[in-house]
Formats: sequence, structure tokens, C-alpha cells
Amino acid sequence: MSLRHVAAGLLVLFGLLSLVSGRDRAGAREYFQKARKEHNLLLKKNESSRTVQDYDKVIFLYRRSVDKDPTYGAADDCLFYIAELYDEMGRRFNRREYAEKAEYYYRFVAREYPLTRYRSKAESRARELKAAASAPRAKPESASPYATMSSIRYWSNEDYTRIVIQFDREVKITKEELSSPDRLYLDFEGCQLDGQLAETYPVNDLFIKQIRVGKNRPGVVRVVLDYEDLNTHTMFTLYDPFRVVIDTRGPKKAADQQAGKTPPENMQTAEAVIPLGTAGSEKGEKKEVRKETPVLPSPGRQGDMSLTRMLGLKVGRVVLDPGHGGKDTGTIGPTGLKEKDLVLDVALRLKKLLEERLGTDVVLTRSTDVFVPLEERTAIANQQRADLFLSIHANSSRNRRVSGAETFFLSFATSDDEREVASRENAGSQRNIHELEDLLRKIALTDYHVESRQLASFVQTGLWGEMKPFRPNQKNRGVKKAPFIVLIGANMPAALTEIGFISNPADERFMKRDSARSAIAEALYKGIEDYFRALGTLPLIERTAVTQ
Repeated sequence: MSLRHVAAGLLVLFGLLSLVSGRDRAGAREYFQKARKEHNLLLKKNESSRTVQDYDKVIFLYRRSVDKDPTYGAADDCLFYIAELYDEMGRRFNRREYAEKAEYYYRFVAREYPLTRYRSKAESRARELKAAASAPRAKPESASPYATMSSIRYWSNEDYTRIVIQFDREVKITKEELSSPDRLYLDFEGCQLDGQLAETYPVNDLFIKQIRVGKNRPGVVRVVLDYEDLNTHTMFTLYDPFRVVIDTRGPKKAADQQAGKTPPENMQTAEAVIPLGTAGSEKGEKKEVRKETPVLPSPGRQGDMSLTRMLGLKVGRVVLDPGHGGKDTGTIGPTGLKEKDLVLDVALRLKKLLEERLGTDVVLTRSTDVFVPLEERTAIANQQRADLFLSIHANSSRNRRVSGAETFFLSFATSDDEREVASRENAGSQRNIHELEDLLRKIALTDYHVESRQLASFVQTGLWGEMKPFRPNQKNRGVKKAPFIVLIGANMPAALTEIGFISNPADERFMKRDSARSAIAEALYKGIEDYFRALGTLPLIERTAVTQ
């Protein structure tokens, strides 16, 4: 975003607040006190452990104070502190856009509050930032001239492997395919190895034998993937930290299964006997019989019949992905509700509903407050051979009146709003958005593009229909598309849902309630159940106690 756009946006905001909502001195004071408290907590943390979300939370509170009353006595303090926070973020994360925002806020507070005690310092720092922006960018100082390859991780099953190679900063990559024997190698220039890395990683799936790592020549590290058979692969890069993701896929299994071969274990059995416990008498053990009742497949929302529907495949395993976690709090509401806590609670409730009502095998990408990288979440779903993947999030907007749910499937973003949501859920990197859209143009979006769109439609319809009695004034924001990292490479129908706007005070109050979270889980369950039904086999469970 350019300085001109930032300036125009703020001027419009301040103008509207003055004309429409008037001044709220008490509100401005309340938010200023909250901001100072959070700012002090931030300063107590080691700078190396401060996250973008930590800074954003404090900046948001200072902004709200100014929004409430631009004439409040501490408004100039708020704006100057915002400038300093963006200034620190620019240095901390080496991101020019933060420095640009800092320069704007320094100039704004000096110009609009000419009597402020910060005027001289703000003008001086704004000039320094402007000069730095126009000067040639120097390479960051480092104890070593080389980037460090810090880790190699991989997830694998019989027909899929995802490899993630992580560095402490960006490096140049050269890729080459060789035969006799089949292998793919990647050269990373200006790079050195972390001393803890192994030389060989045995993958031993059906098509990748091993990963070999070593110094190829001075300043160049080579990673070699040894294949039994070099299959289709894609590669893309992610940032903050810089990492390279390589997805390799083996032959398709669906056609073989439908030709009469044994289906995967998680798709077997029309009837299973599950122990309920010992009866404690001579009558023996009571057991519960579950029967799956087939339902005629229904056409997709747009009249087409996808491969999954035509083959009548069942959905045996669902992976639920509660967004964010650990150091990544996600969005934080006006009174402190954290997205990571909300979506984990909803996911746990949804897991219970799916297991109890449909007998579905449900896997969570995280079941506690831990950080899981975006690329690992997709890898978990693929490794688990999931039949459906749903990532659950809560939305945010600079306009606190925006509310409602929306659901996404993987595709190109076509609007600024879609790109903004994707950028936020992609760990805040605008660079990722453009590079991922380029990647999607080079490869087929996904074999499950149609199914993912339809899954998103069912989920959104369930959210809208089931939540309307609780939130009758909420807008149905519909089904949208965007290049989410967490959906790229998913080998199953996959969608990402934003269950509401945590930045909206009314939405936040609602989503804090236990009953509301249960209602949201019910709504998501309804969408998934309807999607199951459309696939042609809805596992309706008949619970019957029988005597052995």
C-alpha cells in the first residue's frame, strides 16, 4: 500500500468520524489506557520474540483511541507511538512497507498536531526514513556472508511427499532433473549448512528413496531427491522465514480402487461392531451396531457431476485445521478475544459432532495451543489421506461494523478484499500472494477444484442458514476464492471458512459465549453433513444395543 493510499484512507476515516459519529472522549481515554498497558507488556518481551501480531494489537488500540476522538489530549501520543511501533517493525522484520507507514505517521502527527512535544523528533525521523527509502538498499549485516539452511522436514505416504527446506534468509535456487538414476537436485547459492543437519534423510515411500544434503562447492549447498520414478512435482517459496516447499505426487489410486482393488482402510466396512462396555451379567457384552445407509448422489450446485460423485466415493476421514496457534495469535478482538483460542474451541466441538453423529474419523492439525506452520497443515491432511480438509478461522476488518461469515476455496483472488484476507491468513506476506498466484497459473489449480468449490458452498450455506436465528442481521458474505497457502497442494476437497468478524464488537461478544460456539460448530457440521449427502453415501448411524 502506498503512502498516498494510507494518507487518503486516514483522512477519510478521520473526516467520517468527525461528521458521523462525533467525539467520544470517554472511549478515547479507555482505549488509550488499554493501549498503554499492552504497549508496556510488549516492551517487557525480548525484541527477538515480538511478533507482527503483538505489534498489530497495540497499534490497533492506539488507532481506536484516535478514532474515538481525534481531539483527545493524548491523540498525538497515540499517533507518535504508532509511528515508533511501525519504525521498530521495519527494522525488526526488514520490511519496507512498515518503514513507509512509520514515515507517514511521523509526518501526520507533526503536521496535524503542530503544538505536540513530538514535532521536532517526528519531523527528523520522517526525513531519515525518506532518505533511507531513496538510497540503494544495502545487504543486511550478518556475522556470515552466507544464508544458513536451518532445517529439512518431510511428510510422506505411498503417493505423496512434501519436503520443506528452511533458511534464515532468502537464497537463489537452481533446479535440475537428471536420469539414470532418476533424481532431482536443488542448488542453493550463497548458502551454508547448519551443523545439526543430517547428510541423508531416508524417505522410502513408493517413489522417493531418500534426500541427500551436502556442500557442492564453496558457498553452494546441494539437496538431491533420489527417485524410484520421477513423478509430477511442484515447488514454491514462502517467507518469514524463507522456505522452499516441494510437493511430489505418485500415481492416482482412485481408478484402481474402482476397478475392484481393495479400498483404503478408512473407506472400508458398511457395518462395524463397536464395544459399548461389559454388561456385568451372564447376558454378556452389549455392543453397538453402526450401519451406513447409502444415499443417491446429488449433482453439484452448478449442475455438474464431479469424479468423486460419479464414482460414489465415501468420506471416511476429515482433517480439521484450527487456524493460527502458539506464538501466532491470529486476530485479536477489541476486548482481547484471540482467534487462535476461538477456532480451536469450535474445531474441538465440531470434531465431537462428526465422530458421534457420522462415525467419521477426524484428525486435528492441532489440538492444543501450539504453532503449526501453514505448509505443515496441508502435509498432515495429505499424509493422513484425508477425504476432506476444512481450515477454520475468524475474520478481521478495519471497519468494525463489518460482520458475517464467508468461505473460500483455492483459486485466484479477484478483489482487494479477497487478497487482504489471503494476505492476513498467509502470515501477512503480500509477496506470497503474487508468487502463489503465479504458481497457480503455471500448474493445474487442483484435481479437486470443483469439489472444493462445492464444499465451500455447502459449508457457507450451513453457516448462513443455521446462524441466521442467532444473528438475523448478519450479512451472508458468500463463497469466495483466494490463493491460501494452507490449501495449496491439498490432495482432497479443501476449503477455508471465516466464521465471523472478531474485530466487530458485537460479533466478538457473541463468539465469547459458550452457546454461540456450539451453534457455530453445529452450523459447520450441517454444511459438512450436506456435503457428505451430496457425495452419495451419508453414514447415517443406527445405534442398536444387541446381546452377544
